Amino acid sequence: MKKFSILVSLIIPILFGCEKNESPPLSLDIYSSSWYTKTCTRDSITFIEIHLKVSGYSNAALLSIENGGDGIAGCSEIKCAEGKFSTDACIFFFPSYAQLHRRFSTVLTAYSSREQPKIVFCDATGSGDTIIRRLDSPVLPQ
Repeated sequence: MKKFSILVSLIIPILFGCEKNESPPLSLDIYSSSWYTKTCTRDSITFIEIHLKVSGYSNAALLSIENGGDGIAGCSEIKCAEGKFSTDACIFFFPSYAQLHRRFSTVLTAYSSREQPKIVFCDATGSGDTIIRRLDSPVLPQ
C-alpha cells in the first residue's frame, strides 16, 4: 500500500503539471486597403494596371495575394515582418483599349504552415489551416 501511495503522489503532479503547447489560432486582419489605377507602356503598348495597397496583421507562415491580367493568373507572396504586412500589388493589367469602368477583386490567403517554400498556382502543399479574405474595389475610373 505504501508503494501505491508513493506512485500516486509522483504521478498526480506530472498529470496536472503538463500543459498543451498549442499554437494560437490562425489570424488575418486587414487594417487598410485602397485601389488605384496606373498606366505604363511596354513595347509601345499602353497598359492599365489595377493596384491594391493593403496592410494588416497575420500570424500565418505564408500569406499570398491573387493577381493576374491579360490572360495570366497567379499568386504572389506577401512578406510579413513580426506579423505585420504592407504591400502595393499589381492585381490586374490589360491593354488600355479594354474597357475599364468596372469593379475588381482579389483574395488574400493566410496559411498556417507550409512544406513548400513557394506558392504554386495559388496553393501551398501541406498548408494546414487557411483563412481567405476577399477584397473588392469600387468602380475604378481609367
